[in-house]
Amino acid sequence: MTLRGFREVFFDATRDSFNPVRTIPIIMAAVIMFAGTAAAQTSEKDALEQQPFFSANLSGFNEVIFVAGSPGPPLVAPALRGAISTPAKGRFTAILDEAADVIQYELSYEGLVAPVTQGHIHFGQRHTVGGIIVWLCQMTGTPAPAAVASLTPDCPSQGTVPGTITPAQVLAQDAQGFVAGDFDELVRAIRNGAAYANVHTEKFGAGEIRGQIRDNRVRNNQP
Repeated sequence: MTLRGFREVFFDATRDSFNPVRTIPIIMAAVIMFAGTAAAQTSEKDALEQQPFFSANLSGFNEVIFVAGSPGPPLVAPALRGAISTPAKGRFTAILDEAADVIQYELSYEGLVAPVTQGHIHFGQRHTVGGIIVWLCQMTGTPAPAAVASLTPDCPSQGTVPGTITPAQVLAQDAQGFVAGDFDELVRAIRNGAAYANVHTEKFGAGEIRGQIRDNRVRNNQP
Protein backbone atom coordinates (compact mmCIF):
# COMPACT_ATOMS: atom_id res chain seq x y z
CA MET A 1 0.00 0.00 0.00
CA THR A 2 1.26 3.47 -0.86
CA LEU A 3 1.28 6.42 1.53
CA ARG A 4 -1.56 7.95 -0.48
CA GLY A 5 -3.60 4.78 -0.13
CA PHE A 6 -2.97 4.73 3.61
CA ARG A 7 -4.22 8.30 3.91
CA GLU A 8 -7.37 7.50 1.98
CA VAL A 9 -8.15 4.53 4.20
CA PHE A 10 -7.45 6.55 7.34
CA PHE A 11 -9.63 9.47 6.37
CA ASP A 12 -12.44 7.21 5.14
CA ALA A 13 -12.40 5.44 8.49
CA THR A 14 -12.45 8.67 10.55
CA ARG A 15 -14.64 10.90 8.35
CA ASP A 16 -17.83 9.91 10.15
CA SER A 17 -18.35 10.00 13.91
CA PHE A 18 -15.55 8.11 15.62
CA ASN A 19 -16.48 4.54 16.43
CA PRO A 20 -13.58 2.65 18.08
CA VAL A 21 -15.03 -0.76 17.33
CA ARG A 22 -15.23 0.01 13.62
CA THR A 23 -12.41 2.50 13.09
CA ILE A 24 -9.42 1.10 15.01
CA PRO A 25 -9.35 -2.31 13.22
CA ILE A 26 -9.49 -0.55 9.86
CA ILE A 27 -6.58 1.72 10.75
CA MET A 28 -4.54 -1.19 12.14
CA ALA A 29 -5.09 -3.19 8.95
CA ALA A 30 -4.01 -0.22 6.86
CA VAL A 31 -0.85 0.23 8.96
CA ILE A 32 0.04 -3.44 8.49
CA MET A 33 -0.49 -3.23 4.72
CA PHE A 34 1.57 -0.04 4.49
CA ALA A 35 4.41 -1.57 6.51
CA GLY A 36 4.37 -4.69 4.33
CA THR A 37 4.62 -2.60 1.15
CA ALA A 38 7.51 -0.57 2.57
CA ALA A 39 9.34 -3.74 3.58
CA ALA A 40 8.88 -5.21 0.09
CA GLN A 41 10.26 -2.06 -1.51
CA THR A 42 13.24 -2.12 0.85
CA SER A 43 13.85 -5.78 0.03
CA GLU A 44 13.83 -5.01 -3.70
CA LYS A 45 16.30 -2.17 -3.15
CA ASP A 46 18.58 -4.42 -1.08
CA ALA A 47 18.44 -7.10 -3.79
CA LEU A 48 19.46 -4.53 -6.41
CA GLU A 49 22.35 -3.30 -4.29
CA GLN A 50 23.59 -6.87 -3.86
CA GLN A 51 23.84 -7.37 -7.62
CA PRO A 52 27.27 -6.90 -9.19
CA PHE A 53 27.88 -3.40 -10.49
CA PHE A 54 29.53 -4.83 -13.61
CA SER A 55 29.20 -8.18 -15.35
CA ALA A 56 29.90 -9.97 -18.61
CA ASN A 57 29.04 -13.37 -20.07
CA LEU A 58 32.04 -14.79 -21.92
CA SER A 59 31.65 -16.90 -25.05
CA GLY A 60 33.65 -17.85 -28.11
CA PHE A 61 30.90 -16.35 -30.24
CA ASN A 62 31.89 -12.91 -28.93
CA GLU A 63 35.52 -13.21 -30.02
CA VAL A 64 37.03 -10.96 -32.66
CA ILE A 65 40.48 -11.79 -34.02
CA PHE A 66 42.80 -9.55 -35.98
CA VAL A 67 44.48 -11.37 -38.87
CA ALA A 68 47.58 -9.50 -40.03
CA GLY A 69 47.46 -11.04 -43.49
CA SER A 70 50.35 -12.05 -45.74
CA PRO A 71 51.74 -10.98 -49.10
CA GLY A 72 51.10 -14.43 -50.49
CA PRO A 73 50.72 -15.98 -52.77
CA PRO A 74 47.85 -16.00 -52.28
CA LEU A 75 47.51 -12.48 -50.90
CA VAL A 76 45.68 -12.36 -47.55
CA ALA A 77 44.51 -8.89 -46.58
CA PRO A 78 44.51 -7.77 -42.92
CA ALA A 79 41.08 -8.25 -41.39
CA LEU A 80 39.03 -8.70 -38.25
CA ARG A 81 37.49 -12.14 -37.99
CA GLY A 82 35.18 -13.89 -35.52
CA ALA A 83 33.98 -15.95 -33.85
CA ILE A 84 35.62 -18.90 -32.08
CA SER A 85 33.92 -22.29 -31.98
CA THR A 86 34.48 -23.60 -28.46
CA PRO A 87 32.38 -25.22 -25.72
CA ALA A 88 33.99 -22.91 -23.18
CA LYS A 89 32.02 -20.31 -21.28
CA GLY A 90 32.78 -17.81 -18.57
CA ARG A 91 31.52 -15.01 -16.38
CA PHE A 92 33.00 -11.76 -15.10
CA THR A 93 31.41 -9.94 -12.14
CA ALA A 94 32.65 -6.93 -10.21
CA ILE A 95 31.69 -4.55 -7.43
CA LEU A 96 32.84 -0.93 -7.62
CA ASP A 97 33.76 1.14 -4.57
CA GLU A 98 33.86 4.61 -6.09
CA ALA A 99 34.90 6.32 -2.86
CA ALA A 100 37.99 4.11 -2.53
CA ASP A 101 38.75 3.70 -6.27
CA VAL A 102 38.64 -0.09 -5.96
CA ILE A 103 36.96 -2.82 -8.01
CA GLN A 104 36.56 -6.28 -6.48
CA TYR A 105 36.06 -8.88 -9.22
CA GLU A 106 35.65 -12.56 -9.96
CA LEU A 107 36.53 -14.17 -13.28
CA SER A 108 35.13 -17.67 -13.86
CA TYR A 109 35.52 -19.99 -16.83
CA GLU A 110 35.24 -23.66 -17.79
CA GLY A 111 35.44 -25.93 -20.80
CA LEU A 112 38.46 -24.30 -22.45
CA VAL A 113 39.85 -26.43 -25.29
CA ALA A 114 43.45 -25.53 -24.43
CA PRO A 115 45.39 -24.46 -21.33
CA VAL A 116 44.65 -20.92 -20.20
CA THR A 117 47.44 -18.37 -20.57
CA GLN A 118 46.00 -15.06 -19.32
CA GLY A 119 42.89 -12.97 -18.74
CA HIS A 120 42.37 -9.23 -19.22
CA ILE A 121 40.08 -6.26 -19.55
CA HIS A 122 40.54 -4.70 -22.98
CA PHE A 123 39.63 -1.16 -24.06
CA GLY A 124 37.36 -1.69 -27.04
CA GLN A 125 33.78 -1.69 -28.26
CA ARG A 126 31.79 -4.72 -29.32
CA HIS A 127 33.04 -6.38 -32.53
CA THR A 128 36.41 -4.59 -32.31
CA VAL A 129 39.87 -5.41 -30.94
CA GLY A 130 41.24 -3.21 -28.16
CA GLY A 131 44.40 -3.01 -26.10
CA ILE A 132 44.85 -4.50 -22.62
CA ILE A 133 44.19 -2.03 -19.80
CA VAL A 134 43.86 -4.44 -16.83
CA TRP A 135 45.33 -7.89 -16.20
CA LEU A 136 42.82 -10.16 -14.46
CA CYS A 137 45.07 -13.23 -14.17
CA GLN A 138 48.42 -14.53 -15.39
CA MET A 139 50.44 -17.72 -15.78
CA THR A 140 54.12 -18.37 -15.15
CA GLY A 141 54.83 -18.66 -18.86
CA THR A 142 52.75 -15.60 -19.71
CA PRO A 143 53.29 -13.16 -16.86
CA ALA A 144 51.76 -9.72 -16.54
CA PRO A 145 54.02 -6.67 -17.07
CA ALA A 146 56.45 -6.13 -14.20
CA ALA A 147 54.57 -3.05 -13.02
CA VAL A 148 51.46 -5.09 -12.18
CA ALA A 149 52.72 -8.70 -11.93
CA SER A 150 52.82 -8.70 -8.12
CA LEU A 151 49.21 -7.49 -8.02
CA THR A 152 47.86 -9.98 -10.58
CA PRO A 153 46.55 -13.38 -9.40
CA ASP A 154 47.35 -16.65 -11.15
CA CYS A 155 44.85 -18.14 -13.59
CA PRO A 156 43.31 -21.47 -12.54
CA SER A 157 43.01 -24.18 -15.19
CA GLN A 158 39.28 -23.67 -14.75
CA GLY A 159 37.07 -22.28 -12.04
CA THR A 160 37.09 -18.84 -10.42
CA VAL A 161 39.84 -16.34 -9.77
CA PRO A 162 39.08 -13.38 -7.47
CA GLY A 163 41.00 -10.16 -7.63
CA THR A 164 41.17 -6.43 -6.97
CA ILE A 165 41.66 -3.56 -9.38
CA THR A 166 43.17 -0.29 -8.15
CA PRO A 167 44.51 2.69 -10.10
CA ALA A 168 48.00 1.16 -9.93
CA GLN A 169 46.80 -1.76 -12.07
CA VAL A 170 45.34 0.31 -14.90
CA LEU A 171 47.71 0.19 -17.88
CA ALA A 172 48.26 2.68 -20.66
CA GLN A 173 47.22 2.23 -24.27
CA ASP A 174 48.95 5.13 -25.97
CA ALA A 175 47.54 4.34 -29.41
CA GLN A 176 44.04 4.65 -27.97
CA GLY A 177 44.76 7.64 -25.73
CA PHE A 178 44.31 5.63 -22.54
CA VAL A 179 46.52 6.89 -19.69
CA ALA A 180 48.08 4.57 -17.11
CA GLY A 181 46.48 4.78 -13.66
CA ASP A 182 43.32 6.46 -14.93
CA PHE A 183 40.83 4.51 -12.82
CA ASP A 184 37.99 6.95 -13.56
CA GLU A 185 38.45 6.42 -17.28
CA LEU A 186 38.33 2.64 -16.78
CA VAL A 187 34.97 3.00 -15.02
CA ARG A 188 33.74 5.42 -17.68
CA ALA A 189 34.75 3.01 -20.45
CA ILE A 190 32.85 0.17 -18.80
CA ARG A 191 29.77 2.31 -18.31
CA ASN A 192 29.86 3.29 -21.97
CA GLY A 193 30.22 -0.26 -23.27
CA ALA A 194 33.85 0.20 -24.30
CA ALA A 195 35.54 -2.53 -22.26
CA TYR A 196 35.48 -6.31 -22.53
CA ALA A 197 36.81 -9.27 -20.55
CA ASN A 198 38.88 -11.78 -22.51
CA VAL A 199 40.35 -15.18 -21.58
CA HIS A 200 43.27 -16.35 -23.74
CA THR A 201 44.51 -19.91 -24.24
CA GLU A 202 47.44 -21.65 -25.91
CA LYS A 203 45.33 -22.57 -28.94
CA PHE A 204 43.59 -19.22 -29.24
CA GLY A 205 46.23 -16.67 -28.38
CA ALA A 206 44.03 -13.70 -29.22
CA GLY A 207 41.29 -15.03 -26.95
CA GLU A 208 39.03 -18.07 -26.67
CA ILE A 209 36.09 -16.47 -24.86
CA ARG A 210 35.19 -12.85 -24.31
CA GLY A 211 32.28 -10.70 -23.22
CA GLN A 212 31.46 -7.02 -23.22
CA ILE A 213 31.29 -5.70 -19.67
CA ARG A 214 28.05 -3.98 -18.81
CA ASP A 215 26.99 -1.71 -15.98
CA ASN A 216 23.96 -3.42 -14.45
CA ARG A 217 22.69 -0.15 -13.02
CA VAL A 218 22.51 1.69 -16.31
CA ARG A 219 19.24 1.15 -18.16
CA ASN A 220 19.33 -0.02 -21.75
CA ASN A 221 23.00 -0.96 -21.45
CA GLN A 222 23.83 -3.56 -24.06
CA PRO A 223 24.98 -7.00 -22.77
